[in-house]
Amino acid sequence: MDSLDIDRLATEVIPRHEFDSQPRGLEYRRQEPSQASESAAVALEMVSEAAAAIRHLEEQSAEAVARARELANSIVNQLETTQARVERAEMAQRESEAEVEELSAALEATRVDLDTTRRELADRDERLAAAEERIRLTKAEASEAQQRATEANAAIAQIVEAIRAQLPGRQDLAAPMYLAAPI
Repeated sequence: MDSLDIDRLATEVIPRHEFDSQPRGLEYRRQEPSQASESAAVALEMVSEAAAAIRHLEEQSAEAVARARELANSIVNQLETTQARVERAEMAQRESEAEVEELSAALEATRVDLDTTRRELADRDERLAAAEERIRLTKAEASEAQQRATEANAAIAQIVEAIRAQLPGRQDLAAPMYLAAPI
């Protein structure tokens, strides 16, 4: 029942002229007892309906408050869960960032080591190339020395033959030891 219905019923039960400041005289006093009891019954009915409406509104209000509390508790729980997830995500992010920093440092150290190793390898390659060149030159010099030794032995052998030819009676001259086996 809304407020318009209550006003209409109140007007029916208690006429507006009864609220005037001046009584109407005998007409007011002559109301019949049945009419007064009927008005009282209607008033009681209205009060009863108003009380029922108030109880109904209180029940609805209590239900709404209970739903609001449940909703608020649910939202608080969701917020706490979300906050916990955010904290876990932030922790994981910090751990990942720390790992990235460690890996970056390790990568930089590896790059430095790789550069050092490349320089050392280049130095070794240069030393190896120089050593190989020395070996090649040494082999060439050895080959030239052997060639000269062979030529010298041949020249010595010719000289020995020429000397033998000049000394006809001496056949006991043997070839020197160094001429027997070439170097």
